[in-house]
Amino acid sequence: MQKMIKVLAASFGFAALLAMPGVADAENLITFDAAAINALPGKTTPDKLIVRPFLQPGGDTTSARVSLPANSDIAPHAHPAGKVAIVVVLSGDFKIGLGDKFDEAGLKTVAPGGVIVLRDTDPKHFARTGNGPVELMLVAAPKASVAPTWLGTK
Repeated sequence: MQKMIKVLAASFGFAALLAMPGVADAENLITFDAAAINALPGKTTPDKLIVRPFLQPGGDTTSARVSLPANSDIAPHAHPAGKVAIVVVLSGDFKIGLGDKFDEAGLKTVAPGGVIVLRDTDPKHFARTGNGPVELMLVAAPKASVAPTWLGTK
């Protein structure tokens, strides 16, 4: 089974990752520590966010780990039309608000472990980080594939 996992990993381009320090393949379980995650390739946005996708581009669902630097303001922006974004704050001091303009009074703190749901009907949103970096887990999917509980409906 372990050989099959390594062949599968190689076919997805993960062979080099398995050799990286901090990446473990213990009896078929692949894990990444923080250093290994930070070593993964990512795309840096104009706001200096580093986005490391989990899924291949082109599908209906997007999933990524997002790293934000300390003391940063993220300009108002929207996600693709028809998609609901579910954001989990993994670590750091993170504040977010809704609106077309950055409004410090509209910022709401979301503690690590907290979840933010940005519906496809919400206006643009903006954010601010505190004195340390912030790590987020983002999943954006078509509204039809999101469990109603996360949309505030039954």
